[in-house]
Amino acid sequence: MPSRLLVMGDNHGDVESLRRVLADVEGESFDYAVHVGDFTNAWRTARRTDDEAAAERLGAEQLREVEPVLAEFDALAEHGLVWVYGNQDYFGDLPEELSVGREVPEDDVVQVGDLRFTNSLDLVTPDVVLVTHLEYWRLGDHFEGLAHFCGNSHRGRHVGDRLNSAFLQVRDPETDENRFGGYFVVELDESGLDVEMRSVGDLTRIECDRHRERGVQFQPDARGCMFCNEAGTLMREMCASAFYGLTRGTDRESVSDEELVDCAEGLWNEPPTGFRESFAAYLAELESHRYAPLTRAEDGSIRLAEKSYSY
Repeated sequence: MPSRLLVMGDNHGDVESLRRVLADVEGESFDYAVHVGDFTNAWRTARRTDDEAAAERLGAEQLREVEPVLAEFDALAEHGLVWVYGNQDYFGDLPEELSVGREVPEDDVVQVGDLRFTNSLDLVTPDVVLVTHLEYWRLGDHFEGLAHFCGNSHRGRHVGDRLNSAFLQVRDPETDENRFGGYFVVELDESGLDVEMRSVGDLTRIECDRHRERGVQFQPDARGCMFCNEAGTLMREMCASAFYGLTRGTDRESVSDEELVDCAEGLWNEPPTGFRESFAAYLAELESHRYAPLTRAEDGSIRLAEKSYSY
């Protein structure tokens, strides 16, 4: 019997988006509710104001505001709410803690109802559900758990057994207004994920013919395919996935350009026209690309960047 999950995240201190979800699912039943983090917008506030103490106080206040609403999700699902903190929440390092539902541990696997959950990539096994805030590019072609739910990038996507839940609410950088997204209803069993996106705002389903193999996307329609709109998004993911594929389970710390290009191309059934050449060109200028997960070593080989954001 499949488990039915309500998956959401990235409400960034907003309560209305959570209320919209509750109203939308009224009368429905779920086995689990899952929140992938960013309950607050504390970290971004600190960056904008350069006042970390005030931002942390805001984060604590926002946690107090969202907790009663999260308690409704906890009551809605038979096995309650499972969740992780996000980067906006300083990954839990705020002067307030949530005391609702079940936090998914980063150093253990926890049994909740019929499912096992972890926040640790190292503890994933075929019967474990991984819940993280970050998407982790290296898992794009190498995930071996039962399911992976994540957020952070605000770029929703379902590929294989992995789901990025997009966002519930973000601040539009152009208009400085709130933009509402959506949530997901997931049927999960040993055969994989059956995913239904439900919008509470601007979220739409996007299928790109050129990048279909990288999954179904869920974004505001005006954004279109995230890989077409910003080539670096695809290149970062392919870099991380190919490097991980070449080095995991070994003591290798670096690879050659040719190895990486061959591996990245081999991750596609039908690579987009010109992919090999574009990927090789990206590697040739690796040092100039912000957020690149890899870097050039002194001997010319390629290794993991010291501060890779979401490798």
